Amino acid sequence: MASRIKDVGGGSIGAGGGSLDPIRGGKPAGSAPGSGSGVSAGADADSVHITDSARALAALSQAIQSVPDVDTARVATLQQAIASGSYSIDSEGIAARLLQTEQDLGGFGS
Repeated sequence: MASRIKDVGGGSIGAGGGSLDPIRGGKPAGSAPGSGSGVSAGADADSVHITDSARALAALSQAIQSVPDVDTARVATLQQAIASGSYSIDSEGIAARLLQTEQDLGGFGS
């Protein structure tokens, strides 16, 4: 389907029909900017550059996907300690670390 738009001078700007595109300096409509031959640029002209940071991020993403979400050995150890009654909770240590984290984040007490 060729759509045409009439400009002020009576010429047409549109797709197909060999019309000239005044925006591209009189080159055929659909020609690539900067191409002197008037031939449309093919897929060979397109390129993508992947930075080293992006490559590193992709590698890290793949590495993370291979690590299990749960450390099953640690969970089994804790379950055994709880079941046997040997698991003890250091509530003062937990509270101190929570307060330290809050201070590090610029919250409580800063």
